[in-house]
Amino acid sequence: MNERSFFSFGNMTIDDLVFADGSTKWCVPGGNSIYAALGMAIWGVRPSIVARYGNDYPVNAIGARRVDLSFARKVGLTLRNWGLYEEDGSRHFIFRQATRDWFEFCPKVSDLDDGPYPHCHLGPLPWDLQSDFVAFLRQHGARLISIDVDDRRIAEVDHRALTAMLGQIDFFLPSRQDVAALYPGISDVNALRCLRDLDSRVKVIAIKRGADGVIVHSAGDSDFVSLPAVASDVVDATGAGDSFCGGFLVGYAETGNAIEAGLRGSVSASFAVAGLGVSRLAEAETSEAHSRLAALRGRVETHPL
Repeated sequence: MNERSFFSFGNMTIDDLVFADGSTKWCVPGGNSIYAALGMAIWGVRPSIVARYGNDYPVNAIGARRVDLSFARKVGLTLRNWGLYEEDGSRHFIFRQATRDWFEFCPKVSDLDDGPYPHCHLGPLPWDLQSDFVAFLRQHGARLISIDVDDRRIAEVDHRALTAMLGQIDFFLPSRQDVAALYPGISDVNALRCLRDLDSRVKVIAIKRGADGVIVHSAGDSDFVSLPAVASDVVDATGAGDSFCGGFLVGYAETGNAIEAGLRGSVSASFAVAGLGVSRLAEAETSEAHSRLAALRGRVETHPL
């Protein structure tokens, strides 16, 4: 597909990571827009990143030749996080004091030109910004829009607003942690049913479940699909869900099939977790991605919803 076909909206960040075993790693370049874009790029496309970053961001470390940064706006500092990991795999990202105003470090509709924007993934951003982007992108002919959400504030979003959003997008791709914030105390499958009750028309809903893989449901189907996680060794789980979203979007754009999209997303995530930060994603070869894709196809399971 042509350049300017795929777009990744979100943040570019510098992460200071504290892992459950007590080990730490400072100054890791990342950000949901970067992970999602690199999750797209391993399938042979060159996505454009819509984000904001500062001169302190180590662009060379992210495989910049694989992505287009012409839509990424320079600001004074890069958004900086503490990334804290628990033993169960859950994580908490806390903004460092100098970059605590998340909104200030996020892209805005005013950063965009008239397009086109054919295939777009919106990573976790403040809800109002996601709503603004969805409206703008639909007005400018977006063919496919996927959204991931931020678990820190999603419980505050009125379900009527969530329903309205689902009616405007194609793919809703939350994590297990996100749906637990929306629907505390219920299983992933029951959360999937609840999301379907909100909107039966959104093309695909997929819940990312970390080491337990992902469950995927297409509109109108009586069954959902379970895909296992690909990775056997996890070095750093940061960005795995974002890279899944990137691979999913490319997969669906190229095949029109939710299972194929989920498989590609799972493969993208397997590269993300195999190294610290974006290191393995930034160097992954498309041929290796296709080898993992072929191996994963035989592990698809179907269950009644």
